[in-house]
Formats: sequence, C-alpha cells, structure tokens
Amino acid sequence: MKTFLFFLLFMGFLHQGIAQRGYLFVKKGAKKVRTYEEGDRIRLLGHDGYLYTGVITLLRNDTIYLNGLPLARTEVERVLLGRKKQSFRIDPKQMLLITGGVVLVTGGLSLSKQAKFGEAAIAGATIGYGPLLISYLGSKISLKRKKYKIGRRYRLQVLDFYLPYKAF
Repeated sequence: MKTFLFFLLFMGFLHQGIAQRGYLFVKKGAKKVRTYEEGDRIRLLGHDGYLYTGVITLLRNDTIYLNGLPLARTEVERVLLGRKKQSFRIDPKQMLLITGGVVLVTGGLSLSKQAKFGEAAIAGATIGYGPLLISYLGSKISLKRKKYKIGRRYRLQVLDFYLPYKAF
C-alpha cells in the first residue's frame, strides 16, 4: 500500500514538473521565422505606437502577457529584434604597434628606393590602417533584419497548451 501511495504521489509531482510552455511564432506563410516561448525577452510595437518591452510571462487565448500585463495578438504591429551593438574598440597598445608598423613600412620602402615617400606612406597606411577601417565600417553598417512587420507578409501565432477551466 505504501508503494502504491508513493507511486501516486511521484506521478503527481512528475505531472507538474513536465508542464508544457506556450509558444509565440512569427510566421511567413507556413514557415516559422522566429520562435519565442514563455520566459523569453521580447520587444513589440503596438498599433498605438507604444513600445512594449519585457519578459513573456504567459501566452494564453491569443493574448501575450508581458511582465504580467496583457497585450492582444491583434494589437501588435511589429516585432522588434534586439540588436547587440557591435562597438569598435581598439587598445592604445595595439594602435601604437600598428602605427609603428606603418612607420617601418614607410621607412623601408623609401630607404630602399622602391617607392617615393608619399607612395610609401600611402602603402604603409593601407596595410596598417586598412583592416581597422574595414572593421569600423562593418560595425556601423548592418544588413540584418531589425523588425518583422505584422500584416501582409508576417503574422503572429500563439500556441498554448492550457486546458480551459471546467464550470461546475
């Protein structure tokens, strides 16, 4: 009898432990482009122009609860993607080493009479500072998608696994 009672209690705790979470899909046609679940951070722009930012606490009945506040799925105009700022930083020591390399290349080319001083300075600067310029421009220019505009092309779908309450 004790074994049966222990098994029954264990199954009850196990049932609570493996509860399903709700999902929020951003879809383009039938293809899922982005998936969010309860506990994920999200940024939404409403039709009223207000920016809703927070953690998805609950997804139920086509309603998205951000930090406990309800927002209907139909009120969402855009899903904004969190962008990580790529900062361009260089150490002073590394910059000093690159400048020293530019000076050495310029001096070497002009002393060996392979190029005039102006041409040697341009060649040394191109070799030394060119990769820095490319990485700086790469941090400023972004070709990634920044938002999903809900409407013609993209749509939101809420998938929740909550059973409706029974009226007694």
